Amino acid sequence: MTPRIVCGRFLILLGRFIQSLAIMVMRPKDLIEFSRLAYWGQNRAKGWGTDKMIEMGLNPAETLLLDKIPLKQGRLLVLGVGGGREAIFLAQRNYEVTGLDFIPEMVQRARENALKKGLALKGLVQEMSRLEVPKSSFDIVWLSAAMYSCIPTKMRRIEMLKRIKGALKTGGYFACQFHFDEKAQNHSKIATSTRRLFAWLTLGNLRYEPGDALWNQVEFIHAFSQERELISEFEVGGFKMEYFHTEKNRGRGEALLSA
Repeated sequence: MTPRIVCGRFLILLGRFIQSLAIMVMRPKDLIEFSRLAYWGQNRAKGWGTDKMIEMGLNPAETLLLDKIPLKQGRLLVLGVGGGREAIFLAQRNYEVTGLDFIPEMVQRARENALKKGLALKGLVQEMSRLEVPKSSFDIVWLSAAMYSCIPTKMRRIEMLKRIKGALKTGGYFACQFHFDEKAQNHSKIATSTRRLFAWLTLGNLRYEPGDALWNQVEFIHAFSQERELISEFEVGGFKMEYFHTEKNRGRGEALLSA
């Protein structure tokens, strides 16, 4: 390998590392707004709410997660409703569904798609980690597509869990998916320390966790690398584990929690 190739590879790695510092300069609320702006607008809503997308229904992992829920009817809240893919499928299974999203156009699109199917879908425009609904409003809260990992910081995720638990009736269930990658946190100590130093110097993401990243440079994700990390959050959030599954090669996992 020539010195110039070695230099070229070093510069590529350096460029990737510099790019990764974007997540350090943004505070948690900025990271959520960064993700929100990536999905803002009618065009995005149309893309997530096409007829083809709606007809997909639940994928096999989501179907398995749904089958684990003992309740086959009741009030169900879909967090991150998008164009209505999961919400419409669940409404067709006799659940009374409310869809929540922090993009107004997404909520509108989901409701329009539901009407095409002859279904009544309620909608809420909120950021899911700051969920505000009356106590004991729902039998089930549903959060698929690994969106549990889209909430920055352990503290904010635990607060969201507590809000979800408050929204559930006694005996209710929270079903969620998350990003799981055993290699996600295998950063060198020097790289991690440098990122944290940059956060302090910019007064940015002081609660950075190894595994934090910007997926495709458009959306925040936190990839969990240890099952205990997740289980601990669920327990502190006040939930009991009913089902937990991770798959090394798929990059995702599922959990069913009871209130």
